[in-house]
Amino acid sequence: MFHIGVDGCKAGWFAVTRDAAGLDYHVFARVVDIVDTFDTVERILIDIPIGLPWSGAPIRPCDQLARRVLGRPRGSSVFAVPCRQALKAAGLEQAKAVNISELGRSLGSQTWGICPKIAEVDAFMQNDDRQYRLREIHPEVCFWALAGGKPMTHKKSKSAGREERLAVLESHEPDVEGLLRRVLSETSRRDVESDDVLDAAVACVTSGASGDQLDRLVGTPSHDETGLPMEMLYWRGDEAA
Repeated sequence: MFHIGVDGCKAGWFAVTRDAAGLDYHVFARVVDIVDTFDTVERILIDIPIGLPWSGAPIRPCDQLARRVLGRPRGSSVFAVPCRQALKAAGLEQAKAVNISELGRSLGSQTWGICPKIAEVDAFMQNDDRQYRLREIHPEVCFWALAGGKPMTHKKSKSAGREERLAVLESHEPDVEGLLRRVLSETSRRDVESDDVLDAAVACVTSGASGDQLDRLVGTPSHDETGLPMEMLYWRGDEAA
């Protein structure tokens, strides 16, 4: 089996892979390059919103569920996803106005910063017949599930948070810390940060779940107005079920 998890990074997209030879990593400029490279992989788990909110469903049900299971303070890591029209804005102020008009809420600068990546994945999902292979995860939901239904205590940007997440990952994949050290020594922080490695790694571990172990946070409506799923996949344990 070949497992792959993907997170956005400054250089584009950071992927952690697992096969019989062990863990590896790759950096891609475009999301389509990931699908082209791993053309036989059935499922690619990626940390990016896929189905998007619209006026009929201004808040994605999966986001509401994610905030509920994570509680405070980790629920704040589930950001409000912008509408599709806001992704086409020429700048932040225009995006804010469009989002307020469509969803009744504004748009933060941090969210605007990842809008190009959301738009890139949305375009792929709308126009490529391999779109079914990309499935959405949220790293904190994945950590919650792998930890037996317990949200992480510390921010991942803090050393305590990094160690906490490494401990969860290493209970499933003992070589993760070695991979993290290798990535940090072989790449620039202008391209890849430690958070990117942890988030892609937990997506990769989650992708190793068998069919009956893989679950999802999904509500009603379960799909957006274009038919894309609004869901977050996770590895279901007894406590997280």
